[in-house]
Amino acid sequence: MSCSEKKIACVNCRSSKTKCVGGDAPSFSDSNLSAAQLACERCRKSGLECIWQASKKTGRPSKTTAKAVTLDMFEAYSRGVPLIGSEDVEQVHDLVYYAALTISDNFKGLDVISDRASMLSLAEEAILTHKCDLRSIIGLIYTIHDDYGANNTEAAQYHLSYVCRVALELGLNTRSPRIDPFDDPLSSIYGRIWWEIYLLDVLLHLSTSGQIARQINSLTIIDIDANSIATDVTLQQAYDGRIKSALILSESTKIDGRLNFERVSALDTMITNQLALTQSSYHSDENFTIKELNFTSTMMLLASRVHLHRQAWFADMTFDFQSCSFRQKMSEMEMLLNDMFVMPSSGNLDASLCASLQAIRESSQQMLHWIRVDEVYQSQSASTTPPHWPFYSCCQLVASYGPILEIAILNASRNSENGVLETVAAPENGVWKTRAALSSVDLTHATLARYMKVWMIAGVYRDEVAVCRAVVDTCGPTGFGM
Repeated sequence: MSCSEKKIACVNCRSSKTKCVGGDAPSFSDSNLSAAQLACERCRKSGLECIWQASKKTGRPSKTTAKAVTLDMFEAYSRGVPLIGSEDVEQVHDLVYYAALTISDNFKGLDVISDRASMLSLAEEAILTHKCDLRSIIGLIYTIHDDYGANNTEAAQYHLSYVCRVALELGLNTRSPRIDPFDDPLSSIYGRIWWEIYLLDVLLHLSTSGQIARQINSLTIIDIDANSIATDVTLQQAYDGRIKSALILSESTKIDGRLNFERVSALDTMITNQLALTQSSYHSDENFTIKELNFTSTMMLLASRVHLHRQAWFADMTFDFQSCSFRQKMSEMEMLLNDMFVMPSSGNLDASLCASLQAIRESSQQMLHWIRVDEVYQSQSASTTPPHWPFYSCCQLVASYGPILEIAILNASRNSENGVLETVAAPENGVWKTRAALSSVDLTHATLARYMKVWMIAGVYRDEVAVCRAVVDTCGPTGFGM
């Protein structure tokens, strides 16, 4: 064979810069041998597809038709976390490559077992060999999204811990990270990579109810030029909204044991202001990536508002109504003496409660509106696959909170002799309010059922909504079973 066709190593060993041992490139005489028999030692042990090719100047592996179609589809799916395009994904058969295939397999409803095994094996190798190049970090970011989507909490915690540690070691949270722009071609988007890691840290902790611990503590200094995340102006604006949404979500869901109503009011104002900007940006730009970023930012902000006011009053509220009776456990004076909260400037707790209930109701209704609009829009598109990444399922669950709270308040108001609950719910309209709320719960249940075909975690959330629906059906003869 000529020098240009001389085999050096299989694609996987070449991309990981390790010695390729025990395998050989297939030839005409090998036609009766299986792919496993031809595979090199490393690929056999790792369960990877051992691919051989001549060492070309481009260094880009040839693709099978099926893989080519899947990677072409990844260009559309990557809008949810736009870090790398399909052309760059295909450069080498490394962690990014197999993570992209796994994400695409999920969206396309294909068998993910083989590509996921390769992805997890390469993720483990990246951690054990302490890879800290930005391409490997992007691969791990995609891997963590798949971990969460597959409801693999342990793997998500493991991969997140490594990614956050490396990001801080490299100083990705600073203006002068320890990366060589000449050696790492992805150095220009290091800020975007940092914020995707930060967002993962926030979302995983929140969506698992603290089961996955925060890796980036509140004392971490973040000093990145937020105006240089992207070169494209509209993408920069969309990322500005994404960053602020992540920071607001983090702050809104903090629990410090002491309720400060002025903090709640200030955060509520910040959320509504940012919502105006992200929704305006969503409607004014037709670019699919920009719309997706603004859509997810909007849902995050609305979820932030629900959580902010939920934690202020109903922190122990569960979907089966077992832990929250909506009754005052101690007097205002006792709570003040125990330094449990800072009195609102109005001096009126009932007014603050009404305002929080209204905020939860409004935010849930807006989330349900966006879910309805998105469902109709997707039904009119050529794709039959839901397009959003797995954390969207968590937002669908949060959207159920408003209707569930509405039903709980209506039930509580029937037994309330006096107080704020009577001003919130009119008993004579209870049946119709409950039916409307149940219809909204059914909407989230149905959309989660669609998404569970893509992400296993959506099935977990759908079951939670189903439990709630079943409990409500036992509340009495109100015609709920419609």
